[in-house]
Amino acid sequence: MIRGSCACGAVRFEIDKVRALTTCHCSICRKLSGSAFGTYAHVDADKFRFLAGEDMLAEYESTPGSIRKRCKVCGCNAPGKAPYLPTVSIPAGLLDDDPGVRPMLHVFTSSRAPWWTISDDLPQHEKWVPGYEPKKS
Repeated sequence: MIRGSCACGAVRFEIDKVRALTTCHCSICRKLSGSAFGTYAHVDADKFRFLAGEDMLAEYESTPGSIRKRCKVCGCNAPGKAPYLPTVSIPAGLLDDDPGVRPMLHVFTSSRAPWWTISDDLPQHEKWVPGYEPKKS
């Protein structure tokens, strides 16, 4: 079992298994994380459970088709599920335990911070990984 929580502990969850870790360099993830990128754990929806605080989440649409959630108390980014994907995306910094996997790719490298150099050999995608882009309604 992999546990996770927000900074104040109002939002807590558990995961059976992480499918993948990815690193996103888009401007929204950079601004939300206050860093050069955001790293996300992707988990099959049936392997993710809120333990507390699901009612403490505020949500907004950061870009068309992309819903973001935050803790209403501490403001941390929170787990969220895009309606067009079978997975829950969890800001990896919320994980309290080792997810058992390591980052596997970079997305939105076309908008990475100009002061950041990607120095690993992981696959890089200029935009979305093909097949995982938001679906138009």
